[in-house]
Amino acid sequence: IVNRSVPDVCATCHIHATCHQTEGKSVCICNYGFVGNGRTHCQDKDECQIGASKICGNHTLCHNTHGSFYCVCLDGYRASNNNKTFIPNDGTNCTDIDECEDSGLCGHNARCVNTEGSYKCYCKDGYKLENGESSFHPDGNVGSCKEVGCGSPPEMKHGYIVGNYSLLPGSAVHYECEEGFYSDKGNFSYCTANETWEPATLSCQEIDCGKPLLIPHTEMIWDNSTTPWSRVYYQCKEGYYFNGGRNFSECTRDRSWENITYICKEEELLSNLSIFNETCVKWQRKTGRLGVQETYTFHILGQRWDEKTFSEDAVFNITTSEDNPKVCLDLNSGSNYVVNITTISSANVTVSVTVAVQTKVKEAFNNVLIFNDTCLKWWRNVRGTDEKDRYSFHVQGHRWYQKEFFHEMTFELATHKQAPEVCFDLQPGTNYSVNISMVALNFSLLVSMTTRIT
Repeated sequence: IVNRSVPDVCATCHIHATCHQTEGKSVCICNYGFVGNGRTHCQDKDECQIGASKICGNHTLCHNTHGSFYCVCLDGYRASNNNKTFIPNDGTNCTDIDECEDSGLCGHNARCVNTEGSYKCYCKDGYKLENGESSFHPDGNVGSCKEVGCGSPPEMKHGYIVGNYSLLPGSAVHYECEEGFYSDKGNFSYCTANETWEPATLSCQEIDCGKPLLIPHTEMIWDNSTTPWSRVYYQCKEGYYFNGGRNFSECTRDRSWENITYICKEEELLSNLSIFNETCVKWQRKTGRLGVQETYTFHILGQRWDEKTFSEDAVFNITTSEDNPKVCLDLNSGSNYVVNITTISSANVTVSVTVAVQTKVKEAFNNVLIFNDTCLKWWRNVRGTDEKDRYSFHVQGHRWYQKEFFHEMTFELATHKQAPEVCFDLQPGTNYSVNISMVALNFSLLVSMTTRIT
């Protein structure tokens, strides 16, 4: 039996409502995003009315739609889900955009500092805004940063600035070379009265050790690198055996390869090889060869650690039947030599032995004395009574109480006097270093002089 007096409630629900069963009864309830009685009206609910920060989170704008809403981030922020719009039901929020990732945003001579939701531009050290403000926001118009005093010091390729410096005229900037580079020139740049930096004379060149040391009867394992900490490994050629220390040499900061005692030996026809009187060698012959006339070939290779271009290569023979031969070599002072002595055995096998010789730098002059405050005299080690020696002088003066003061001069002097004298035109109240060089004997001496304040 159907009771036609009971109406069908679900059939009367609004288009934006849904019929629900509650305690055995049918009830019309407006859908999410709508409010009303569910039957006669269900109107849009404005979720944004409670405030964007409450429904969407911080740094947002809320936009209501028919039956729903969506959120967007304020300028200077982006959604964490990387979408332009979002509904914060998945934890999406607005995070700050780092505008300073764009390196050219603030223009030349300025740096960018990110702020919450925005950014500011500041002039770099040594620059200031022409309008006197401390910061600016370009907004399409790049601010103009003008140099203060001399402005930023000149950049140095493979060099860097040491310590603090001033931008005012008269101040100086100290440069040093990066690791693996060196410079033989001055390392200061000065701010002039015209508010410009003098060009720095520092020239940083890569440390280059050149070709590795030559070791007879060896083969080099090397990647051709001549920069600091590069290594070259040695191994004996076939028919020779190792005798000595480690088998590698390393390029050092001094622009030279380390000396090593690696030696490759062959059959010994001589023994007890030794050096005496600095440039002479002697040895003993094998018992089976005593009294037999024998020819020895001397191959001399010379290098200097402080003069990369110096190289000496000489070959000569001696023939002797002495049981304890001796020979003195005509070697340059201050050099490292590798002397290879070769002879032929009774079986026509060529054998050799190698010795390293290091000569001292001969003293060209001594007993240097200072007199009359600005004069020097010394005792000359005469090589010939009528032979002149040429001296080169390099004088540099500094004052501890006047950092910008610098006095420099160079000149040469040729003399055959036994006790030469020279007087300098020096400034008063100054500390001087005088480098006296005698190129002919590869000898130099440094003398310090201090003039009185007049």
